[in-house]
Order: sequence, then C-alpha cells, then structure tokens
Amino acid sequence: MMEIAAIKQQLTLSQVLSYYGLKPDKHLRLHCPFHDDKTPSLQVYYKTHSCYCFSSNCKTHGKPLDVIDFVMYKEGCSKHEAILKCKALIGGSVPATPARNYNREETLNYMFTYFKNAVHNSKPAQEYIQSRGLETARLEIGYNTGQFHHGRRRDDQLIAVCVEAGLLSPWGTNSNGGQGYRPFGKYCIVFALRNSKGEISGMYFRSTVNDDTQRLREAFSFPGLP
Repeated sequence: MMEIAAIKQQLTLSQVLSYYGLKPDKHLRLHCPFHDDKTPSLQVYYKTHSCYCFSSNCKTHGKPLDVIDFVMYKEGCSKHEAILKCKALIGGSVPATPARNYNREETLNYMFTYFKNAVHNSKPAQEYIQSRGLETARLEIGYNTGQFHHGRRRDDQLIAVCVEAGLLSPWGTNSNGGQGYRPFGKYCIVFALRNSKGEISGMYFRSTVNDDTQRLREAFSFPGLP
C-alpha cells in the first residue's frame, strides 16, 4: 500500500490545482475554493507543495494544506477517501491534465518566488545577506541553491523553459543515467529587475562564494521566452 509520504513525494500541488482547473495569479494566490472569497486569500507555495488561506472566514484557516488535505476539503470527503483519490491521480486512472505551459511572466515569477523561499532555508545565504547589510524585509532578495531541477517533483516543462532561457545548461548525466544539468548562478543571491509596470523583466545574480572572480553575474532578461 502506498504510504502518505510516498504520495506527497509523487503528487505535486501543481498537478492537483490543474486537475481542479485552478490557476494561481502572478503572486501565486488563488480565490480560495473552500469559502466565498472576493479577493485571493489562498497563498500557494510550490516549493513545499502546500497552501494556506489567510481568511478567517475559511474553515481551513490556521492550517497549512498539503496535497491530501487540499483534495479532502475540495471533495468534502474523509482523509482516507482523499488518499485514494490522490493515489488515483498518481496512477493515472483519473483523466490526466494537460502539461503546464509556462510563459515568460509565469516563469520569471515562479523562479523568483522559488529563489526568495530558498533564503529562509539557507543559513549561508542569510549570513551573507546580513554581512552585506541588506534587509530582506525591505528588499526582495532570493538565493539560488541550484537544486530546483532536482528530485522526483521536478517539472520537465519548467526545466525545458529554463534551458531555453539559459538558467540551466545540459551537462553530463544525473545519478539515474538521465540528462544532467548545470545551473546558472549557483550559490548566488538574486535580485528581481522590474519594468515600469512593476513586472519582473529579468534577474541579477551576485556570487556569495567567490567575490574575486564572480562578484558580478550578468542581468538575466530571458530573451528566449515568449
């Protein structure tokens, strides 16, 4: 029998949202499907494959939701029934959803959100940012661990877009004998470059490990994206 941990490893939140026809906005927020929500109050966290509703009117308020929880509340079923539903989604007995197509804006927002979340999980990044007198509360700062394309949850469509944009370069083979990749700007802090509309138009990378030869990394404007 498939364990809960295995389900969470194999089923992504993106797959669950797509199955229910839900698409977050550019800030990764949704009108919460669990209550009457006039303004988007459900925040999606793709890195941890969880979400959280900030509305006190929501029955899920105060509880981070994983993929099983989301299905349980969406279907109005028991946790056991939600587990069976998730297993069906993984096994393909439920109609598959189309592969996600990333456009330029979605890719930039997705990747920078990922990089920002990585700061909270990296002590070296936090120490570097503090040593430079930067304030994460005032500035938007991300950190590239170079790990976003790894693991069982990796999104092949996103990888393809990142290769086209130059964030990843094909490089040898991975531990499973498949295609390996070398990330651009690994161990760099990342700043978003915004246009006059406030939209992310590119990213600026600065190395945290070699100030002598990698002090400045080029601004990345993603010319290959539509």
